[in-house]
Amino acid sequence: MPAPRRILAWRLAAAALGLLVVALTFTPITNNDLFLHLVTGRTVLERHAIPTVDDYSALARGRPYVAHEWLSAVLFRLIQTAGPGEGWGRLVIAKVALSLLLAWLLLRAARRAGAARFAALPCLAWVLCLAAARIQERPHLFAYLALACFILILSRRARRLAAGRSDRRVWLLAPLQILWTNLHGSFFLGPGIAALAAAGAAIEPRLKAPAGGDTAVPRPSAPPREPLFLAALSAGLLLLCLVNPYGPALLRFPFALTGSRFMERIYEWLPPYAESFRTTYMARYYVVWALGSAVAWIGVWSRPRRLPPGWPFHLLLFVTFLGLSLRMNRSVTDFALATLPGTAAIATALFDRRAPRLRDSAAAAPVAVTAACAAGALYFFIAGYPYNPATVRRPGTGLGPGVPVAAADYLARERLGGACFNTYGAGAYLVYRFYPDLRVGMDSRNDVYGEELYAAYERALQDPSALAAMLDRIAAGFIFIEWAEPGIVTAGRTVRALDPPWLPIYFDDRAVVYAAADGPRADLVRRDGYHELDPMLFRPGQWSPEEAMEAIRETERSRDAAGDPIITRVMRIEALRTLGQREEADREEERLVRLDPPLYHIWILLGLSHLERGEGGAAAARLTRALQLNPRSSAAAAALAEARRLRR
Repeated sequence: MPAPRRILAWRLAAAALGLLVVALTFTPITNNDLFLHLVTGRTVLERHAIPTVDDYSALARGRPYVAHEWLSAVLFRLIQTAGPGEGWGRLVIAKVALSLLLAWLLLRAARRAGAARFAALPCLAWVLCLAAARIQERPHLFAYLALACFILILSRRARRLAAGRSDRRVWLLAPLQILWTNLHGSFFLGPGIAALAAAGAAIEPRLKAPAGGDTAVPRPSAPPREPLFLAALSAGLLLLCLVNPYGPALLRFPFALTGSRFMERIYEWLPPYAESFRTTYMARYYVVWALGSAVAWIGVWSRPRRLPPGWPFHLLLFVTFLGLSLRMNRSVTDFALATLPGTAAIATALFDRRAPRLRDSAAAAPVAVTAACAAGALYFFIAGYPYNPATVRRPGTGLGPGVPVAAADYLARERLGGACFNTYGAGAYLVYRFYPDLRVGMDSRNDVYGEELYAAYERALQDPSALAAMLDRIAAGFIFIEWAEPGIVTAGRTVRALDPPWLPIYFDDRAVVYAAADGPRADLVRRDGYHELDPMLFRPGQWSPEEAMEAIRETERSRDAAGDPIITRVMRIEALRTLGQREEADREEERLVRLDPPLYHIWILLGLSHLERGEGGAAAARLTRALQLNPRSSAAAAALAEARRLRR
């Protein structure tokens, strides 16, 4: 193409990439940690002090609390309160804007590393599809920006020095390091990246391309003292990490957190080959990117090519961040972002523009990139961003469906305060909604609770005597459980085994609230308590006709109280079948099937209902849908095998 048309074509490709970024990140809020950050940000702004002891939890109250991401919390709170309403839409828009900034920084970094547009833009599009799974309203987003800035500044410096020019922007790393230290716990990556740049500068003059090829550095090399300068810079950045409200204690914090044994039970800290991660679509993006990057680095040595300045730095980034990503899947996004500039630059080096057939391909590249990014953006805008078959983030603002808003609204209506025992994921939102009137039994601040309290919490979910002791310890007025989580049936049995009994007083498709039948809320239990309906313990085929009649009456009340949740419809269908009202039950199920709820456990219960009655075909259809939504469900797989045996 002529130069003006070529420039316009690449600008259109960049605009299409921007649309892709918006489509990937314009999604409701789903990360529960945000709610704790908003409370911490509010506390800092109101009290003009950063918390040092916990005050959110009934179980951990008074224990040391290192709010290591306090600056992120303040920024989130300022965004939330910058206008009318609760500010969820503003937080989503801020996430989109920061994601666009991240894409721009990464593109600049790739260009400074030596990547051509035809390599940088497709690689960036792939990496952003991978990273979108973790691009949420959480402090990690600020860490991604800091990571991109570090690599951009150091790549730019290598290129300028190799061309015999000076560079002063490297000093921007100092204030960036201070910000990073107070924004996110991954701040040690800053000095580490500078150290990798020092090592790369030291070995680059000593390495050459394969025999018969050009030298590794075609331009004048960096000054001989560059490795020493970068090493000193790395040490200086490490000292700047002390500029934080907690001083040296913050430097010990990441190691204490990652060294904790119970952190290995947290999803993000599991290795990428763990089943829970490798069944996600993010894992597929990761494997393709890791293998493609490795092939590019190997290929550049198999054929003589002219390598860009600073390439050993990017090779060291690839090796180091690959190792981190193999240790824990939360580092997979860091690996993709950190290796993008180097991989795109090496892909450019592999592309021989002097060959006529490849030159023609390069001319068509902007059109292909524009079409691919636009098609991807259209797909994600319509279908949403899928993390796995059961989890799809649809476009929009506000709170995602996984946040127990309706159950919390019930607590607010009934003014249930004091202290509660709750499941891990619900704690952050309950703190946000009700602190200081309510203190939770558990939340996601693993460092505050430590292994001992977390172990006590887990025992309470499995042992009625341990749960009774925990309820007494924190003086809990109610129990709040996200029942639609895998493996939660044991917790339901534990609660119902308490003596005196605790009954469900509210439930929906996300959460269930229990209260003591003879406790201070006995009047509420008499009014709202359910004797037959309990979503955690419900299994088809277990009701007598008398119990089914009572269940029918309770489903009418549940529909009014919780907005006709899907689990109530399923229990009503089962009660109708138990009473022999098959036609009405089938009509109810047909309406539910047309609704096609993305809740795999609902389909399992429908399948079990047919399985109890020997209807293998209908059971297999429902259970197959359950496995489509959650391929890892062992309960659905076992029931489907039984249904297929019945059909034979």
